Amino acid sequence: MFALKEHRTTSLLEIGAGLTTFFAMVYVLAANPTILAEAGFSPQAVFTATALGTIAATLLMAFYANLPFAVAPGMGLNAFFVVMVVQMGYSPAAALTAVLVSGVIFVLLSLSPLRQKFLDEIPKCLQMAVSSGIGLMIAYVGLRSGGLVTYDNSPSLGDLSQGPGLLTVLGFFVLGILLAIRSKMAVLISVIVTTLIGIPLGVTKIDSLAGGVFALPPPITELAFNFDFSVLASFSFWSLIVALLMMEVVDGLAGFLGLFAVMGPEADRYRYKLGRAFVADSLGVAIGACLGLSPNTTYCESGAGVAVGGRTGLTALTVALCFVLAIFVSPLFLMVPAAAVAPALVFVGVLTLSSIVNVDFDDYAESLPAFVVLAIIALTWRISDSLALGWLTYILMKIFSGRIKVITKTVWVVGAIFFLKLFWGPLKDAFGLG
Repeated sequence: MFALKEHRTTSLLEIGAGLTTFFAMVYVLAANPTILAEAGFSPQAVFTATALGTIAATLLMAFYANLPFAVAPGMGLNAFFVVMVVQMGYSPAAALTAVLVSGVIFVLLSLSPLRQKFLDEIPKCLQMAVSSGIGLMIAYVGLRSGGLVTYDNSPSLGDLSQGPGLLTVLGFFVLGILLAIRSKMAVLISVIVTTLIGIPLGVTKIDSLAGGVFALPPPITELAFNFDFSVLASFSFWSLIVALLMMEVVDGLAGFLGLFAVMGPEADRYRYKLGRAFVADSLGVAIGACLGLSPNTTYCESGAGVAVGGRTGLTALTVALCFVLAIFVSPLFLMVPAAAVAPALVFVGVLTLSSIVNVDFDDYAESLPAFVVLAIIALTWRISDSLALGWLTYILMKIFSGRIKVITKTVWVVGAIFFLKLFWGPLKDAFGLG
């Protein structure tokens, strides 16, 4: 079924790789419920939805793409989802609708020849800027949820001498040491160690273990198929969907390229599967939305399993089966406090921010649009508006620098959409259009 001989691997090696990937990414079962709780979601329901979404999407990667990659709710994408609800004022149902619609468009894009064209024509400077801006946003979410930063009327430093703030600081040291020694399971180990340290500090609550470690999965009826399609009548909502779609596509592409790089010279033998990988990834987004989740994405932690020899869908199948077992020990994961997850979020933010170094700062037609996007995301958290302004700045800079020919049709069309998003209201009033 997985063509093990053709891929020069064995079932034992693939299962071992799957176990390695599982232990590298299982922290998502603790992290995702904690993060989405900030948007008013039930941690218990999110735990079950996270496990089910990971199982379904990873099985797609296993059987449709036959690749050793695991798919689960993205750590940056879930932070953006929280921003949509908490900062932008959308209801959870509206935010899930945005995820569903972007996922469906992602599926159609993945199945069409336009996929590669779209990927090739998104200005690289804007891709890097959006990624980096979201990195800052993710880091802030981590700092705030861990109590290092508080926000009443203005940001201020939290109490680092006790409680969540102290535990977050200790978690940073634990994660930093593990990263310094290049532990492949640094995030998982740091979450476990920090959670245990939090028990005597009174931050980790062990009440969830009163009934034992094992329990039936909490129901997800309050999350599943919770959509509000009325928001699709709003033009500004569609610009948010475009921004979300771009994040999903770029995040997926970056993940695939990084994982193929881990394979080394033999990666060329697997690149032909990229199309199927995108289909599995995009279907994972749509399925996750139906379960009540922020966007799924291919996890870079899959590189831990790839590094030890995972090459086929059997690795991904092993990961999915491990999550099936994990779903019955929800009390263990739900005891993890936000302060134990906060260092991991900041670490993800740092990784995401680092992509800004790929922007050519000597070319102002590239660096200025990138700065506009990065600055507005960092200062306002309005990702769709920042992308709109950065996109239009990119077009203007290319025009006035005499490089109008490099502006592709895709850039013009998306630019027109963003122009209407920003200026439709003033234009409508100026010309009496209603």
